[in-house]
Amino acid sequence: MLLDHLSKWARLTRRDLGDKKNEAKRARGSRPGASEQLTRIDSVLSSINQDLMAKAAFQCKAYARSLMSFERHLASLQERNANNVEIQSCYERLHEIYCNLDEPDGMEGISTLILSPSLEHQIRQHESTGRWTSAQSCWELRLQQSPDNLDYHIGLLRCLRNLGHYGEYPGTFATAFS
Repeated sequence: MLLDHLSKWARLTRRDLGDKKNEAKRARGSRPGASEQLTRIDSVLSSINQDLMAKAAFQCKAYARSLMSFERHLASLQERNANNVEIQSCYERLHEIYCNLDEPDGMEGISTLILSPSLEHQIRQHESTGRWTSAQSCWELRLQQSPDNLDYHIGLLRCLRNLGHYGEYPGTFATAFS
């Protein structure tokens, strides 16, 4: 929130300093040192690691802030010509952010940029578009890899619930979702 206020102040100050109508006001010195303050604030704002900001916002479930910071981070990676592996992992994280924002168009768009989607990516994609049979297959594959993981059982149950197949899952968790 502090960053929002600082950004807003910087934006308004920039507008005031650049506005020709306020030239007389600046001449009277109504905001002494505003350009120096603006330089300092811009320096502070630009020194913040956008990747770290995006991760922190994601953990706080501030997905819109996470998306904004992560897009800035991705733009800086592309600007400095980062390696493809790093950019691909960024695309995966963007996909996850779009999923949490419930933005299927964003998910579809970023999916076209991902060269080798992970199993988690495929699950998110299938569930967001309502392809529950495909999502079920992915969850079953995850369960084969790690049969003791409760999250994988819950994911499979979610698919079965959406398909209307409670009775097909041989587990004790099925009653918890009815």
